Amino acid sequence: MPAPSDLLELKKRYLAVNFIGLAMIASVFAYAVVVEVVKRALAPFQGFAGLEAAQIQMVKYLFVALALGQFLLIRVVQKFLVSRVAQFLPQAAVISFALCEAVGLLGLVLFFLGGNPMDFYLFMLLSLFYFWFYFPKFRDWEAQAQAQESATKK
Repeated sequence: MPAPSDLLELKKRYLAVNFIGLAMIASVFAYAVVVEVVKRALAPFQGFAGLEAAQIQMVKYLFVALALGQFLLIRVVQKFLVSRVAQFLPQAAVISFALCEAVGLLGLVLFFLGGNPMDFYLFMLLSLFYFWFYFPKFRDWEAQAQAQESATKK
């Protein structure tokens, strides 16, 4: 079992990472505010790109594929970093948060290209789901630190 001082330091790092994660989630909601302001201020908003519907649809499919790929990429990043050293737990979490937020950014870009707010909201929901799915839990961090501690003692 890690020393109490080590657990206290782990808890501090966890709380700092949680704050970063919550701030990044808030930014996804800020994107929604931007979408609503643009939608109302430039009504009827048709997008800035002037692309045909078929072109927007192709971009949407590409962005959906990227968003689904990011789900797997987050998993790979977490396994790669965390399996090495428990010290990389905060870095893995922040990288995961950035990839989760990037899904919301894809939706924002799609909205600016095509003008359909529902495209953004689809990606926003997907982004929030990724945050929920990959948001770190302290008990997992604690278990990882304990596993590393026991592996070091062997």
